[in-house]
Amino acid sequence: MFHSEPDRIWMNMKRIETKKTLRLLYIPCVAFLLLFVLDNTSFIPENFYILIDNKLISVPYDKTRILGDLLNEQNITLNADDVVYADLNKTVNPDTVVKIARVKKIKAKASKQSSFRPVWRKVYNSNLRKVELQKGIVKNTDYDITEIYYDNIFHSAVYDSEKTVSKTFYRLVLLKNGNEPEKIYDLSKAKRIKMIATAYYPGDPLAWRDGTITRLGQKMQRGIVAVDPKVIPLRTRLYVSGYGYAYAGDTGSAIIGNRIDLGVNNHKEEQSWMHREVTVYILEKSKTW
Repeated sequence: MFHSEPDRIWMNMKRIETKKTLRLLYIPCVAFLLLFVLDNTSFIPENFYILIDNKLISVPYDKTRILGDLLNEQNITLNADDVVYADLNKTVNPDTVVKIARVKKIKAKASKQSSFRPVWRKVYNSNLRKVELQKGIVKNTDYDITEIYYDNIFHSAVYDSEKTVSKTFYRLVLLKNGNEPEKIYDLSKAKRIKMIATAYYPGDPLAWRDGTITRLGQKMQRGIVAVDPKVIPLRTRLYVSGYGYAYAGDTGSAIIGNRIDLGVNNHKEEQSWMHREVTVYILEKSKTW
């Protein structure tokens, strides 16, 4: 069909008016639809969750109720030390997970010992080998602590009190050629025996084989001592108060019981040790001194 120019213009204007009208209708329709959807979301059930005792509990959401009341409704009892990762006096948002940690406190004890701190030391090399006698201090600290566990997993510790005791004692250090420690003996832990000392020297006419060879076949020298093997076994490392490091390498017919015969250098030194009371520290058995 043939349309004149005025007709075509009129038809185009009609189309434009129709589109405008549809656009005006579209906006309220969309708005109405949105309002309908938002209004009807209230019918969708909403929950939040409580994680406690390794269980996840679903709780209906209520924007008017605080968390503390909702826990009571679920018969969830909190202990005084339990930790709630939310405010009990506020509401909870939907789809939220509220974690509650069960807290357990256990009383315990712990101790710590400081390193040995020498306050005096002296090196001796007159008896068989070079040794160092050390006097030092060690501090022992005892702690009363409270261990805190979250859901049976260790969380932290609180130190409630502490007590420190200082202990002073002597150590004997056997030295290598380069003065490096070979062995360290804590004299406070060594067995101690009170003994009566005598002395003998190489060439002593009263000693077995003139005091030149010991019962173990070693050359007699200062540091070798004669003992009663029933009291101190042969081949035992010793420390003798006032005398120094020693090695049980000899015996004697008169050395019975708590007697010890100290190897010395000469007759004059022998006289200074006759019938003196000494403390003998038993270190350990060893094939060598």
